[in-house]
Amino acid sequence: MDLTREPVAIARSAAEEIRALNHRTINRGAFEEPSEIYSTVGGLAQTVQGVPQAIQQIWGHLRAMRDDDVIRMDNDTDVATAAEEARQELDEARKLLAQAGRKLDRASSVLAHMGGQW
Repeated sequence: MDLTREPVAIARSAAEEIRALNHRTINRGAFEEPSEIYSTVGGLAQTVQGVPQAIQQIWGHLRAMRDDDVIRMDNDTDVATAAEEARQELDEARKLLAQAGRKLDRASSVLAHMGGQW
Protein backbone atom coordinates (compact mmCIF):
# COMPACT_ATOMS: atom_id res chain seq x y z
CA MET A 1 0.00 0.00 0.00
CA ASP A 2 1.54 3.28 -1.15
CA LEU A 3 0.27 6.02 1.15
CA THR A 4 2.45 8.65 -0.50
CA ARG A 5 0.01 8.97 -3.42
CA GLU A 6 -2.65 11.66 -3.40
CA PRO A 7 -6.21 10.50 -2.62
CA VAL A 8 -7.40 11.39 -6.14
CA ALA A 9 -4.68 9.16 -7.65
CA ILE A 10 -5.73 6.27 -5.42
CA ALA A 11 -9.40 6.69 -6.36
CA ARG A 12 -8.57 6.87 -10.07
CA SER A 13 -6.40 3.78 -9.79
CA ALA A 14 -9.26 1.87 -8.17
CA ALA A 15 -11.61 3.03 -10.93
CA GLU A 16 -9.12 1.89 -13.59
CA GLU A 17 -8.88 -1.56 -11.99
CA ILE A 18 -12.68 -1.93 -12.02
CA ARG A 19 -12.68 -0.84 -15.66
CA ALA A 20 -10.06 -3.50 -16.42
CA LEU A 21 -12.17 -6.12 -14.63
CA ASN A 22 -15.19 -5.09 -16.70
CA HIS A 23 -13.23 -5.48 -19.93
CA ARG A 24 -11.60 -8.74 -18.84
CA THR A 25 -14.94 -10.37 -17.94
CA ILE A 26 -17.02 -9.11 -20.87
CA ASN A 27 -16.71 -12.34 -22.84
CA ARG A 28 -17.37 -15.93 -21.93
CA GLY A 29 -14.26 -17.79 -20.85
CA ALA A 30 -12.93 -15.22 -18.41
CA PHE A 31 -13.28 -17.82 -15.65
CA GLU A 32 -12.41 -21.50 -15.81
CA GLU A 33 -13.87 -22.56 -12.48
CA PRO A 34 -16.64 -21.34 -10.15
CA SER A 35 -13.96 -20.87 -7.48
CA GLU A 36 -12.47 -18.09 -9.61
CA ILE A 37 -15.85 -16.34 -9.64
CA TYR A 38 -16.11 -16.83 -5.87
CA SER A 39 -12.68 -15.23 -5.38
CA THR A 40 -13.48 -12.36 -7.73
CA VAL A 41 -16.79 -11.62 -6.03
CA GLY A 42 -14.97 -11.76 -2.70
CA GLY A 43 -12.50 -9.18 -3.96
CA LEU A 44 -15.35 -6.99 -5.16
CA ALA A 45 -17.06 -7.33 -1.79
CA GLN A 46 -13.87 -6.23 -0.03
CA THR A 47 -13.54 -3.27 -2.39
CA VAL A 48 -17.14 -2.14 -2.02
CA GLN A 49 -17.10 -2.58 1.75
CA GLY A 50 -14.16 -0.18 2.03
CA VAL A 51 -15.79 2.63 0.07
CA PRO A 52 -18.28 3.74 2.77
CA GLN A 53 -15.39 4.46 5.15
CA ALA A 54 -13.60 6.44 2.44
CA ILE A 55 -16.76 8.46 1.79
CA GLN A 56 -17.21 9.18 5.49
CA GLN A 57 -13.60 10.30 5.84
CA ILE A 58 -13.80 12.46 2.70
CA TRP A 59 -16.89 14.15 4.12
CA GLY A 60 -14.93 14.82 7.30
CA HIS A 61 -12.33 16.70 5.28
CA LEU A 62 -14.97 18.69 3.41
CA ARG A 63 -16.73 19.52 6.69
CA ALA A 64 -13.45 20.78 8.15
CA MET A 65 -12.86 22.94 5.07
CA ARG A 66 -16.39 24.32 5.41
CA ASP A 67 -15.91 25.00 9.10
CA ASP A 68 -12.55 26.68 8.42
CA ASP A 69 -14.26 28.86 5.81
CA VAL A 70 -11.85 27.93 3.01
CA ILE A 71 -14.45 26.97 0.37
CA ARG A 72 -15.76 29.35 -2.23
CA MET A 73 -18.51 28.56 -4.72
CA ASP A 74 -18.04 29.47 -8.38
CA ASN A 75 -21.80 29.61 -8.97
CA ASP A 76 -22.74 32.06 -6.20
CA THR A 77 -24.57 29.44 -4.13
CA ASP A 78 -24.26 29.35 -0.36
CA VAL A 79 -21.33 27.23 0.85
CA ALA A 80 -23.22 25.83 3.83
CA THR A 81 -26.19 24.84 1.67
CA ALA A 82 -23.96 23.22 -0.94
CA ALA A 83 -21.95 21.37 1.71
CA GLU A 84 -25.15 20.06 3.28
CA GLU A 85 -26.40 18.86 -0.10
CA ALA A 86 -23.06 17.14 -0.71
CA ARG A 87 -23.24 15.55 2.76
CA GLN A 88 -26.71 14.18 2.09
CA GLU A 89 -25.71 12.72 -1.27
CA LEU A 90 -22.50 11.23 0.12
CA ASP A 91 -24.40 9.73 3.05
CA GLU A 92 -26.94 8.14 0.71
CA ALA A 93 -24.13 6.73 -1.44
CA ARG A 94 -22.40 5.41 1.69
CA LYS A 95 -25.55 3.61 2.82
CA LEU A 96 -26.21 2.10 -0.61
CA LEU A 97 -22.63 0.90 -0.91
CA ALA A 98 -22.79 -0.67 2.55
CA GLN A 99 -25.91 -2.51 1.40
CA ALA A 100 -24.18 -3.58 -1.81
CA GLY A 101 -21.26 -4.91 0.24
CA ARG A 102 -23.62 -7.04 2.31
CA LYS A 103 -25.29 -8.38 -0.84
CA LEU A 104 -21.90 -9.29 -2.34
CA ASP A 105 -21.04 -11.10 0.91
CA ARG A 106 -24.25 -13.11 0.66
CA ALA A 107 -23.54 -13.96 -2.97
CA SER A 108 -20.03 -15.00 -1.97
CA SER A 109 -21.47 -17.32 0.68
CA VAL A 110 -23.49 -19.10 -2.00
CA LEU A 111 -20.59 -19.19 -4.45
CA ALA A 112 -18.34 -20.74 -1.79
CA HIS A 113 -20.20 -24.03 -2.22
CA MET A 114 -19.83 -24.19 -6.01
CA GLY A 115 -17.18 -26.25 -7.71
CA GLY A 116 -16.41 -27.37 -11.22
CA GLN A 117 -17.29 -30.77 -12.64
CA TRP A 118 -14.86 -33.61 -11.90
